[in-house]
Amino acid sequence: MIYMLDDFFLGNEAIWEVGQPDPVLVRQLSESLKLPTILVKVLVERGLTDPEAIMNFLKPSAGNLYDPMLLPDMEKAVNRILEAKELNEKVLIYGDYDVDGITATAIMYLFLSSLGFDVSYYIPDRIDEGYGISEAAVGYLSEHHFDLMITVDCGVTAKDRIEQIKENLALAGRKMDIIITDHHQPDIENLPDVLALINPHLPDSIYPFDKLCGAGIAFKLVQALCNRLNLGNVYFNYIDLACLGTVADIVELTGENRVIVNIGLKKIKKCPNPGIQALLNVVEIGNASVDAYKLAFIIAPRINAAGRMGDATRAVKLLTSSDLFYCEELARQLHNDNYTRQKIQNEIYQKAVEIIESDPEYIKRKVIVVSGENWHKGVIGIVASMLVERYYKPCFVLSVFNDEAVGSARSIDGFNIYDAMEYCRDLLVRYGGHEKAGGLTIKKSDINRFCAKINEFADEVLADSPMLPRLKVDADASVEEININSAQYLMAMAPFGEGNPSPLFRLREVNVLEVMRIGADQSHLKLLLGTNQNPISAVAFKMGCLEQFIRKNGKIDVIFEVGINEYMGRKNAEIIVKYVRMPEKLLEKNRILLKASEKVETLDIDPNWIYNSINNHLVNCDDIALSRQELAVLYRYFQKTGSRTYTRSQLFEIACCMDNGTVKMNYFKVISGILILNELNIIRYSYAGNGNYVIDIADVNGKASLESSKIYSFLHSLADAYEK
Repeated sequence: MIYMLDDFFLGNEAIWEVGQPDPVLVRQLSESLKLPTILVKVLVERGLTDPEAIMNFLKPSAGNLYDPMLLPDMEKAVNRILEAKELNEKVLIYGDYDVDGITATAIMYLFLSSLGFDVSYYIPDRIDEGYGISEAAVGYLSEHHFDLMITVDCGVTAKDRIEQIKENLALAGRKMDIIITDHHQPDIENLPDVLALINPHLPDSIYPFDKLCGAGIAFKLVQALCNRLNLGNVYFNYIDLACLGTVADIVELTGENRVIVNIGLKKIKKCPNPGIQALLNVVEIGNASVDAYKLAFIIAPRINAAGRMGDATRAVKLLTSSDLFYCEELARQLHNDNYTRQKIQNEIYQKAVEIIESDPEYIKRKVIVVSGENWHKGVIGIVASMLVERYYKPCFVLSVFNDEAVGSARSIDGFNIYDAMEYCRDLLVRYGGHEKAGGLTIKKSDINRFCAKINEFADEVLADSPMLPRLKVDADASVEEININSAQYLMAMAPFGEGNPSPLFRLREVNVLEVMRIGADQSHLKLLLGTNQNPISAVAFKMGCLEQFIRKNGKIDVIFEVGINEYMGRKNAEIIVKYVRMPEKLLEKNRILLKASEKVETLDIDPNWIYNSINNHLVNCDDIALSRQELAVLYRYFQKTGSRTYTRSQLFEIACCMDNGTVKMNYFKVISGILILNELNIIRYSYAGNGNYVIDIADVNGKASLESSKIYSFLHSLADAYEK
């Protein structure tokens, strides 16, 4: 709530980056395609300006899937897989323990099994083996006989391990062909030597879309096999699994991914994979209400829990079994594992927050490094993400065991985690990752040095960067553009997710017609915005604390999504408020008054700066000169509430509540009043150093003269000088 109030009064918790789509182009496309302007604004801002591309985006269909044979080495892979069938060879699917790897494994296993292949799968242990082809897997492949291995969602960086496998098999007088299917970025100088390497990121790839996930590429391989075998659209039997892997892996929901997810969601609503159905049942989600968000944030975590809390192969069994009772049993197991995961994760998160906030140096550091003994390795990546969300700083969470620590890292825009670890490579046992996330192993004795060095790197990289999240808003909108017709058109942009977020708009200085608290605990707001001729209903969840500051007939700036509210069979458009602030002019005024308040105690306000602010109409003379009446009102308030500690947000709250027309109050006057009353020994105040003010009520004997206050006289001299 403190952050919300600060942002309402100062606009200091995020940078709003509002798009400005070309109005001429918006009007032309809106007229030619007969689409609402509010929708076209989003499309243009996101780079969709070609009419055909727009219609393909709004109406994704199977016809928009690309020819799988355009992927590198697809021909070789198809030929070798069919040869394995003819020769009745043993095939191994080598997968991964996350949702993308699990669904990719299930797609390949189910399809090959349906054709009568002798096929099995191997999923590495998340804790003991880690990502990719592990050392344990090299041993397993040496001890067991397979003729063909197909990797899914991994393998492109496994050159050394693949060489080990080949050497071990050669010593045993055996060989095994390897097909790699992977979507991760390859190291072009160190590609593994295999029969086929299917990856859209390879330099010789002519595939039109490079954002597929591991399950997406497995799906394309099945599509290619179906085409070769004249099986028609049998590959669509597995598109729900590809859909789940796609949304869970946070790849862009554009291009072919949009088609996969769109068709996959339709299948889930009608006839899903039995394992997916079992998970929907256990979390009590009706098939008709399934969307990309519920798959990514409710279903996917339960599949991930299999590997985080135990054996990931349970998730593959869930998605490959046709026994409904068995699927229900496994789904309940994973549901319970997810509950355990959440409990452990939250315990570690709370410990990490306590460590961070008990260290006075953390606020000065641009990168957070926090560690604990035997923290569960399966959840530290999630904890790192939670800490980034809380502090908006790159974060490393380390689990210490004996003399070594294993860590996960998550980052913010503008800070490349991999580059940062590369800078500290002399302190790391091993490391890997990409721009936004990574993992590392480090000696316990080097953690403090690592913290210092990673922050040394950050001080250079983030020197001129405000450590604030950037909120990407598609465009400004008007109340007149929001109606049930435009809301339904905006829904055509679904499925929403990475690369295609739900559209965000801004209403500037919109008039407040009504405001009231709602909900059992009164924690939400219901608003009516706009004009009497064009009112629009709005709901602001978890923003009930702002009710006293949003005044009827006042104006606010709002960031919102457009939703549809259905009541008694009638549908209406409504605004779902995400962020709300005072209008920009008032924010600027508050920032000036805040800056002035930081200087007033030492009488260090530059008169020219104040005069310029007044001349620019940002503040007025009576914004800085505290009257006797206003000072008396302020004193009576503190006398009534007694000795206590106030946050900056609470002082803004006091100013806002007192500013009622008769009394003209603002944050600067509250701070000035505290300093004046302290100077006159009427109250005692101290600054706590963490942004808080401690106020104590003093015992007053006799009257104090305002004229004896240097601060009071100074402020009035500033105002008098300007008026003269």
